[in-house]
Amino acid sequence: MRVAGYRAITCAFLLMLLSTLQVWAQLPQPSDTVYLTSGRNKIILPFKLVHNLIVLPVRVNNSQSLNFILDSGVQNVLITHLHFDDSLDLQQTSRIKIRGLGEGYTIEALHSVGNTISMPGVAGENLTVYVLLEEVFDLSMRMGMPVHGIIGYDIFKNFIVKINYSTQTITLYKPDYKVRKKRKAEEYALHIEDSKPYLYGSVRQHNGDSLDVKLIVDTGASHSLSLYLPTNERLSLPPKVMEAYLGRGLGGDINGKIGRLPGFRLGKYNIENLTANYPDEQAVKHALNIAGRNGNLGSEILKRFTVIFDYPHQKLTLIPNRKFKEPFNYNMAGFEVSTPLPGINFYTISNVVDDSPAKLVGMQPGDQLLYINGRNCTELQLQELLNMLDSRPGSKLRLRLKRAKEIIDVNVVLQSKI
Repeated sequence: MRVAGYRAITCAFLLMLLSTLQVWAQLPQPSDTVYLTSGRNKIILPFKLVHNLIVLPVRVNNSQSLNFILDSGVQNVLITHLHFDDSLDLQQTSRIKIRGLGEGYTIEALHSVGNTISMPGVAGENLTVYVLLEEVFDLSMRMGMPVHGIIGYDIFKNFIVKINYSTQTITLYKPDYKVRKKRKAEEYALHIEDSKPYLYGSVRQHNGDSLDVKLIVDTGASHSLSLYLPTNERLSLPPKVMEAYLGRGLGGDINGKIGRLPGFRLGKYNIENLTANYPDEQAVKHALNIAGRNGNLGSEILKRFTVIFDYPHQKLTLIPNRKFKEPFNYNMAGFEVSTPLPGINFYTISNVVDDSPAKLVGMQPGDQLLYINGRNCTELQLQELLNMLDSRPGSKLRLRLKRAKEIIDVNVVLQSKI
């Protein structure tokens, strides 16, 4: 079946909670193969890092190069968005219903088996592909570049995967290759359950209580930690939290709270004063009884290490990089930005948080950002702009906005509420 140019979708705050994708049908899983096309033991692939998410070029069947997020929490290839000039030659398709985190409903998708993928030096055969048929996410607009889908377990299970966030490269090793590790490296048991990777850590809460937590390791989540309060009666909210729109999953909006944890420990590494998300119970109800997990560990923490996923031997290795001791910031301006024309530096306000600095000065969804601190926004890459929103409390943003035909100047003072 040929799929061409349908309008699809993506995510809001990029809380990629696709790890709970459930297929509502008993579907046979084919025996797939992903391998290096050369005779070498490894291959190095560059990637783009946007919103802490890894973006790789991937071809599906005979398609042109498409941009995929590498998500350790998703099992099969998931197509979330195709532009009008994109096409796939999908094999053996059928319609199914799927659901994930969020407060909404199930959605329809195409299920296709017998497909191929390719990246430079890498090929995959007989793969399962899902294509969403409804608008759920909006990754391209949120990431400032065309994003077409998500890939995960098909890559991780067939290789030892080394992610170097500092150099923005991924090295894929054959499963029997002996990867050299630096002295600072620490190795952890990685528990693969239902195609998803878990590890155990310890959170230190504001009341001094420390408890062990089981977390899915999720390269497709842009946050640091997400903790599910109903999974353990000892888990509690920090004394200072803010209501937040955390994102959008396959099942709809994900709301909750953001606060700070005094500490999170992984083996010998103690990470202090970090931000944490606490999704509302309704938004994560489908994940509460899966594998006894208490939440997920996202890329705001992972990017502070070089990370080696070894699914074949069920091990995870962490090597701290220069970002290890950087503070954990978050958006203190109270507004979110999207790019209606992905790939072009044209920015609009997509969401304004109630009782935030942005709300207090009258900013509204749909406002176009023209200038920020005297800089023309057409000269700013999305990540540069977002870094300004994550600055220090008390910092002032001088904004020039366009609303319909009106030009508006406002000053937003960043304010920490947690």
